Amino acid sequence: MATIELSIDLGSKFITIYQKGIGLVLREPAIAIATKVRNRLEIRDAGYRAESVMTGSLGGARVIAPIKEGIIVDEEMATMLLAYFLKKIMPEGLFAPRVKAIVSICESSSSSDRRAVEKCCLKAGIKEVTLVESGLSLLAYTNSIGGLFVDIGGGKTEISAVTNHGIATGCSVNIAGDAFNDAIIDDLYRNYGVKVGEFTIENLKKSALSFYVNDAGSYAVSGGSADGSPRSLYVSAEAMRNAVIPLVDDIIEVIMSVLNQTPPELSAEILRKGIFVSGGSLHIPGLIEYMEQALELPVTPLKDIENAIAIGGAKFFDERDLLSDMLGVKLY
Repeated sequence: MATIELSIDLGSKFITIYQKGIGLVLREPAIAIATKVRNRLEIRDAGYRAESVMTGSLGGARVIAPIKEGIIVDEEMATMLLAYFLKKIMPEGLFAPRVKAIVSICESSSSSDRRAVEKCCLKAGIKEVTLVESGLSLLAYTNSIGGLFVDIGGGKTEISAVTNHGIATGCSVNIAGDAFNDAIIDDLYRNYGVKVGEFTIENLKKSALSFYVNDAGSYAVSGGSADGSPRSLYVSAEAMRNAVIPLVDDIIEVIMSVLNQTPPELSAEILRKGIFVSGGSLHIPGLIEYMEQALELPVTPLKDIENAIAIGGAKFFDERDLLSDMLGVKLY
């Protein structure tokens, strides 16, 4: 029986899958549109197909996001969603291949969180599952012996001081892209009395939010007023930046806290190399420069900021001994 080896990054916003010997085979939004059939939910669409109809009429269907802040909150739907995506990438044939996976998880995952991920993967059809903290996957991505890695994702920011013997210190905070969206939504309602949906704000953030202070642009946005009537207004890049800056400052404060807890030898390595960053939020113009100025250290985005965790995790298939040392367990 053929064996397929996958590296999977189960993110709050995206599920990313890298297949050994092929490369990236899937990156899709971690959402599904489900309908009830005979008292059980069935997936109607998922990923980009689900995202494309979110703003339209769903009828009796529901939009389900089974992963929140890096944690599985709906095991049944997470299993169905992962099985749906695995089916998309499996080769056609009479006999299904045996699937082995390295799955990157949050630094702060509890034992019950880890069990939920493992259970979903096994039920989705994966025969062998190895859980790896995302900071270890990022270290593997860089082929480095150590460093400080910050991944600003959709639901969580992961901060890890890592060596090739494992994670020296680190933590996760529930401040990332979704929290940026919420801050802008709250600011618009507080200052203008306009309620704007998450989908609208996500698009506005991607196209208009900037950390460059000389960005004086303004952008039209539509929503509903307090009485439910439609209303449009112009939102400035400065207003969005001011809404988000306190959250970025909180992330920077946590990074400094992790640095202060890092062993001296690794701290010296970090001072030489600076900080490596990944995650979709780094597409925000000027964010890296803002972080560099606040941290007084070089901040270097990884080459593939969105897929680095999945790509790095795949390297462990050829370096099982290294992964064994990092996890402190013998892998076969």
